[in-house]
Amino acid sequence: MTEHPRQVTDDQLLTDLPKGGRMSTVSLNGLSHIYENTTSESVHPFNLFVDTGEFLVLYGPSGSGKSTILRMLHGLETPKTGTILIDGVDITHAAVNDRDVTLALESYALYPHMSVRDNLGFALRVDGLPAEEITDRVETVMDKIGLTEILDSVPGDLTQLQRQTVALARAVVRRPKVLIMDEPVVNLVPEQQSETLALIKELQQEFGLTTIYATSDLEDAKILGDRIAFLDHGRLIGVETPELAEAIAASISDTDS
Repeated sequence: MTEHPRQVTDDQLLTDLPKGGRMSTVSLNGLSHIYENTTSESVHPFNLFVDTGEFLVLYGPSGSGKSTILRMLHGLETPKTGTILIDGVDITHAAVNDRDVTLALESYALYPHMSVRDNLGFALRVDGLPAEEITDRVETVMDKIGLTEILDSVPGDLTQLQRQTVALARAVVRRPKVLIMDEPVVNLVPEQQSETLALIKELQQEFGLTTIYATSDLEDAKILGDRIAFLDHGRLIGVETPELAEAIAASISDTDS
């Protein structure tokens, strides 16, 4: 199974850009990883290209290397080999704050003493954005998800689903070059998971964010992904469309059994 990266022209990059979106490409070249004091690679060398504005899902069981790949992309882990390029710029050894990669974790943390509005705008204020632009970004995202009425509430007044939604909105409002998520819905009940998945996909499409999402749930991968990268025991098995997901997942299961 061969991955064929899609090519885009400069003109295409400037056409039909969603409102506020900053679509970027990601190239992982010969990337591998080994944890300290271990002898086997947690991620074996692989190549992966994520197109501009694409929603790419990393799918595999626990221990397949999904989270480690995200941590390398975010700058929390150092690759053993290989390079990480965003828009052709090598950021392999760049500091976390210099990558413009935003990570939305499953164990979200909102500032309890701040209103939702201030939680969403905090990172933008740190980045030095004008107050008017911060207000516009925050209200645009919250209007899109239909929760403007909680902007002045504090996290303690929110439901679990609302807190999760605000955590997602906080990541989106930054409009990073790359948005990464590591199983952010696993702690929600099934109904809330479905609502959150639909919202994630809607916001990703609305704002044109290049997104890499890790999950061990094949149905979630099929719902969200433009393409799915299949991982097993730290190896990239292949990259396919959701339509071919069942067959590829079955072949991995057969190999493991």
